[in-house]
Amino acid sequence: MAARYDVPPILMRAYFAAERAYCRARIAVAGGATDIEVGDETVRFGLSTRMEYRRARDLGGERAVIAALLNELDGTETVWDVGAGVGTYTCFVANALTSGHVVAFEPEATNRARLRENLTANAPDERWTILPIALADRNGVAVLASEFVEAGGGHHYLSTDDTGVLVQTQCGAALVSKDEFGVPDVLKIDVQGAEKLVLDGMGSLLDTVESIYLEIHREKSDRYETHPDAVEESLRDAGYTLIPLGEPTNRRSGVYLLHACR
Repeated sequence: MAARYDVPPILMRAYFAAERAYCRARIAVAGGATDIEVGDETVRFGLSTRMEYRRARDLGGERAVIAALLNELDGTETVWDVGAGVGTYTCFVANALTSGHVVAFEPEATNRARLRENLTANAPDERWTILPIALADRNGVAVLASEFVEAGGGHHYLSTDDTGVLVQTQCGAALVSKDEFGVPDVLKIDVQGAEKLVLDGMGSLLDTVESIYLEIHREKSDRYETHPDAVEESLRDAGYTLIPLGEPTNRRSGVYLLHACR
């Protein structure tokens, strides 16, 4: 909105300073944690930053999507949360599982530390695993870049820069072929434009995944020389029916939500 209406930078700085102060005050009043309910599940999220407060308050504008995912679980599934962040989806899923398992993929260290704290506070250890890798279309290493680093922030992406934080990349198919993890029944993908890379790396596993929830980034997919249309085409070719879930309710731009199901 600031870009659209050409808001002067000085006003933007004043706005963010006021918002940070407000969020710090709310975090202090909450005692550094808050309980959030979706459907039958209540999850406690730790709070220390503006982004964590905002994410807990509105769940990234994806409350209805989280509810839809939870509603289709019977508790026995293997769920992969690709781009888990601080656990907005992961914690609800782990809390809902009875004998299943959720694997959270989060290559960014700050978010991953909070993700572990949140999961530990909400679900038994046997219900979840955290992997410090980025699912992609090849096995190797890549530079992880970010517009900013803050617990709860979700703007990390794989970069072609020569310097930065190196992270391991892995194809989903390779993880399963090495018998490290079972084939997922459900996927949730939020990877800042790299959705097509994740799907390509799954290979023939997509033939067995029943349900995929995706956050698709229109402009950020340019980073990987792909396009949302290519993501949707890959899903249709794999036999999925696509159900549009609209845009996030917190007015994030350039993003839409999609459910691919059989």
